[in-house]
Amino acid sequence: MTSQAAKIDPGLIGFDFDGVIADIGEAFIRLACSKYDYCDVKLEQLRSFQVEQCLDLPVGTIEQIFDDILKDSIATELRPINGAVESLKRLHSHSPVTIITARPEIGPVRDWLQRYFGNHAEGIKLITSGDHDDKERYIRQNNLLYFIDDRATTCIKLAEAGLKPLVFSQPWNRDQHDLPAVNSWKEIIDLVEVPEL
Repeated sequence: MTSQAAKIDPGLIGFDFDGVIADIGEAFIRLACSKYDYCDVKLEQLRSFQVEQCLDLPVGTIEQIFDDILKDSIATELRPINGAVESLKRLHSHSPVTIITARPEIGPVRDWLQRYFGNHAEGIKLITSGDHDDKERYIRQNNLLYFIDDRATTCIKLAEAGLKPLVFSQPWNRDQHDLPAVNSWKEIIDLVEVPEL
């Protein structure tokens, strides 16, 4: 993006949680090894959002790992994606931050945000859609125009609805879309109009 290009108003952008802020890929791989002794799984193998389609692991094991992460993100040591915490704190100092997750339960995300964001967590608007395909209405209710998500299908539907999604690049969304993408939180911050600290 050139310096002459219009930057995104930080009040108009929202964020998905898993795969954008929280490193669910790392957590899945680590737990597959430490709890179930499947230690040959690599991030690049996760070529589909439906992990069971690309890994030779029992479906029940895959489901249990994700269930553990979703129910207790602290105990499973779900970690932030590099740069996410610092970048969101910086955005938060200039504008409200809105996170819209498809997770069915908000509590584990709230606990996680409290751990990593401390006092900043209280100013983060956290919303659960409960469904990957039901984020558009929450995006519109919060007067957002841009949304960053790692699920390509979600981003495609948002684009078709006239919103401006950005795909957070992960192995499970590569070659599945032709939408604008970001590869890191540095790239996100470069796109947003945020004064230097």
